Amino acid sequence: MILTRYRPALLALIGLPLIIILYWTQQPLILSSFGARILANQGTTLALAAMAQMAVVLTRGVDLSVGAMVGLSNAIAATYMGDSLTSATLTIIAVLLIGTAAGALNGVIVAVGRIQPIIVTLASLYIYGGLALLVLPEPGGSVPDWFATGLTDSTGPVPNGLIFLLAVIFLVWLPIMSSRLGRSIYAVGDNEGAAYVSGLNVVRAKIVAYAMSGLLAALAGLFLTAQTTSGDATIGSGYTLNSVAAVVFGGVPLMGGRGVVLGPVLAAYFLSIIVSVLFAAGISPFYQSVVQGGLLIIVLAAGSYRALSSPNWLQVLRA
Repeated sequence: MILTRYRPALLALIGLPLIIILYWTQQPLILSSFGARILANQGTTLALAAMAQMAVVLTRGVDLSVGAMVGLSNAIAATYMGDSLTSATLTIIAVLLIGTAAGALNGVIVAVGRIQPIIVTLASLYIYGGLALLVLPEPGGSVPDWFATGLTDSTGPVPNGLIFLLAVIFLVWLPIMSSRLGRSIYAVGDNEGAAYVSGLNVVRAKIVAYAMSGLLAALAGLFLTAQTTSGDATIGSGYTLNSVAAVVFGGVPLMGGRGVVLGPVLAAYFLSIIVSVLFAAGISPFYQSVVQGGLLIIVLAAGSYRALSSPNWLQVLRA
């Protein structure tokens, strides 16, 4: 039963250790405590963005505004945090509320307005990206040292970035997705008509999924701010497609209704590390883009093939 549930994520589960071993042959220090912290910091932002994307993909949608929300959160945090504990705390709360509200707004337009998710989130991509440029027209800003080190340093041998990611999974993702509401999100993605006939609140499930996406994208932006210690309104542009790739590579079909969070998280770390492997191997940045693009095509093609074997939504509710 457990093997069947996690089988789609096995590719990421196998691929991550292999890519780390390959990286270790090029950079032996990568398995030191310092190297582990670097690896964790590299992948945590994309892992959070992948979780944001997964929340929407489960409903058979796609959120093209994930990267823009990461950039907006980064711009707000770097601009308004300041040095005091009070201003930093209020800014963090504001970023999380803005992300959740922005995601929920996408959900309302999709669920109530019955507009295709790709159209709604493409429009919000430009809106949130424009707002980020209004907040921070040029790269700059700063964050308190305690915020940066608290998220990107290590507690003993364990990187704080990994602890932060696990905290988000266990305090946000799992409580929602293991509830009746979370099961409704799976059911809506697998067969929206059947879910509606069965009495499930389809509109609420979609709004919650998009609100989760906004919240998780905001958390990704906050972690990225701690990692870079500054802001850049355009810094999130690469996270939209990479989050989709991580979701599909992690065993979540674009047709929705199926998948576990472990797969996209592991896939996000794999995709983050492979860039470092290509750089360490001395491959030209031009060819790195070609490799990344080719990998994205392969991942999406494999995801489309897997989507043909989606389980019935009633099985999800019984799980």
